[in-house]
Amino acid sequence: MEKEILTVDEAASFTGFSKSHIYKLVHYRRIDHYKPNGKNIFFRKEDLEAYLLQGKREAKSKEEIQSIAANWSFENE
Repeated sequence: MEKEILTVDEAASFTGFSKSHIYKLVHYRRIDHYKPNGKNIFFRKEDLEAYLLQGKREAKSKEEIQSIAANWSFENE
């Protein structure tokens, strides 16, 4: 069974971020976290995944990129 609740060390390992970056995200409340006793910090794995997947950028085909470039060039002449 895979863990669903992670410590700071485990969250850093899971995300690939340093522990100091995890603490910074917690400090600025950029990432959901839990402090049940006011000291230890815990994370739900699904919250970390949601954070990592935010700001999705859709891939564009070569034709779409060329069309956007042509339109931009035409508008800025």
